[in-house]
Amino acid sequence: MSSTIDNAGEAKSTDGKVSLLVEKVDKYIEQFKCSTQHLDPADERLKKLDIGFVSALSHIIDLHPGIISGQSKYITEKALQIACGLELSAEEKGDILYAGLLQQLGKIKLPFRLLKKSFYSMTTVEKYRYLGHTTDGADLLQGLTQFKAAVSIIRHQYEHYDGQGFPGGLLSSNIPVGSRILSVVSDYIEFLNGSMTGTEMFADAALGQLLIRKQSYYDPDIVDIFVNVLKGLSVEELIEAIAKEKKIALATERWQKGVLLKAKKDSKKQSTIVEIGLCQLKLNMNVESIFFGAIPYIRHCIVDQTIIDGVNELANVEGKSPIIKIILE
Repeated sequence: MSSTIDNAGEAKSTDGKVSLLVEKVDKYIEQFKCSTQHLDPADERLKKLDIGFVSALSHIIDLHPGIISGQSKYITEKALQIACGLELSAEEKGDILYAGLLQQLGKIKLPFRLLKKSFYSMTTVEKYRYLGHTTDGADLLQGLTQFKAAVSIIRHQYEHYDGQGFPGGLLSSNIPVGSRILSVVSDYIEFLNGSMTGTEMFADAALGQLLIRKQSYYDPDIVDIFVNVLKGLSVEELIEAIAKEKKIALATERWQKGVLLKAKKDSKKQSTIVEIGLCQLKLNMNVESIFFGAIPYIRHCIVDQTIIDGVNELANVEGKSPIIKIILE
């Protein structure tokens, strides 16, 4: 009996703290709106006030008993590293900074008991209520025009790359790039700390959850960049790695599609496959396959200048010669 009374008292105390926190946040946002409404968006004073406002509000959010303190800051740091790798503009990075620090704003209006449950253990109704914190947070910031892009990022952080997400069902590039970035980093952290499944995961297992959901939940390019971020690459190394991966992806795509010969092969003709060097690759040769180590580049095609240029460019990037096999009939 005493245990039940203690739990009820603790829950009531927590609810009281949460109510005061919600009231504090509402009041702080309204005060900021009133104090900045007459300032020009281009005014440098407003930009300084914006940074101070976001930092202070982020600190208040971290005081919520159902929110892990410092999590938004860590997510924001990793998100900005990804943004650097994508070579986004300073303005886009600023929007991601604001959105990252305030991404959990709407959670202050969720029941404490809901925040303590893992996402996978929630009922369907509870999941939608939880996901709704993104729209709640965005609504709290409405009217602050300087945060318009950040508000959009917050609102759409649970969209899925395949168009099956919340709240708008946006598809691939229609999802704000900041939202796509936050989705990857936030879910990785929640897999790590158990907020997603109820069980903490090792880093490799958490990363594996992202990898198997590429193209469905997450932007595959951002997942690939995040993998390199976790390896501790510098911004310069990150940009170089991304450029290399794009070339490999293009090569793989060309390999998969191929450039099919239009003319049907004469079954009576005898053909021989021979390996040649890069310098021997000439126009109109009949290519059986071109590999860079174990990575396929192209197959079953007639050589044109585009292919020669592409092979030479990739050879320079890879720092090694390709394995070229041609068909002699």
